[in-house]
Amino acid sequence: MPDNPITPRGFTTEDLGSALSEIIDHVDTAGWGQSPSVFALVPTSVLAEQAPDVLGDAADSVFTPIQQECPDLDAFLASAVWPHAVAGAAVAIEIVVAPPAPGDDGTPRYVVGESGAAGAGGHDGASEPNPARLVVGVLRNGKDLAIMRLRRQPGEDVETLTHPRLGTELRAALAGTFSPDAPES
Repeated sequence: MPDNPITPRGFTTEDLGSALSEIIDHVDTAGWGQSPSVFALVPTSVLAEQAPDVLGDAADSVFTPIQQECPDLDAFLASAVWPHAVAGAAVAIEIVVAPPAPGDDGTPRYVVGESGAAGAGGHDGASEPNPARLVVGVLRNGKDLAIMRLRRQPGEDVETLTHPRLGTELRAALAGTFSPDAPES
């Protein structure tokens, strides 16, 4: 995709939420035990102009998520540079959510990956930690959002949750991929 600036649009948190929901549904279809996934969020209108034959059913979405190669999430977040046509980015990771401790303020506590299951809970032994999927997204215009879906058993309803302080460190790291290290000349 060429590195051309796009016409500014007032993308909203709702637009981002729709893209994150699409991503979490997509990642869910591949099952559990996946490595982190990174997605470029490209305005569908840009793709419609540049590659209309690849859109298919996505033509009604504000953003088209395009999965990126990401063998190492930390290295990717430290070095990613997005072309101007990319209006946002998202990361999907598996986490383990700790049960709430007495006196918690409601902010979900979690660790990344299954290996953290032992350290996620353990405060009273009353509840087991829950595997979940976290999808965090940021837009170039500064808006961000995180959604989480607990791993469900067959027959259970799908429940997607959000919280203002969910995934704050990952939101900041992802937002940093849109901040140049040096001013453009």
